[in-house]
Amino acid sequence: MHSPKIMVMGVGNILLSDEGLGVRFLDELARNSLPQNVELLEGGTAGLELVHLIQEIDFLIIIDAINAQSEPGALFRFQPGDIQVFPEQYEVSFHQIGIIEVLTMANILGHAPQTLIFGVQPKKLDWGMEISPEIQSLFPHLTELVLLEIDSIQREGKFTIN
Repeated sequence: MHSPKIMVMGVGNILLSDEGLGVRFLDELARNSLPQNVELLEGGTAGLELVHLIQEIDFLIIIDAINAQSEPGALFRFQPGDIQVFPEQYEVSFHQIGIIEVLTMANILGHAPQTLIFGVQPKKLDWGMEISPEIQSLFPHLTELVLLEIDSIQREGKFTIN
């Protein structure tokens, strides 16, 4: 049986405190025993340079800070097709070129993986490399959610249902 290629990508700017939560989260996730077909990637703020890295992946799980004008630490789980449900004043990503543009380009070039995004409302976006304690405290729960998705992909070949 073919094991699907799974990538967990943390994106964000680690120099802007909570904006780098996706990248910092990968350190927490890496403490777990992950299947061999799961790759962790620090996407940082690379933008379109990520396109070639995701074209051979079957499933992509993205962790990022999003501006949903919500309480700090609010957690959102969505797929790229769900983006139109966000009101215009919400920013799905703080980056100049968001992950949605990367996925669109991958699709145009031939293959975009099935994608799930976990977005977290940051508390602070000041200069600094430390994640705020409120956001850091979410990492164990977020780890559980990501591991649940990986398990679902391994067993069912798809993401979990809400």
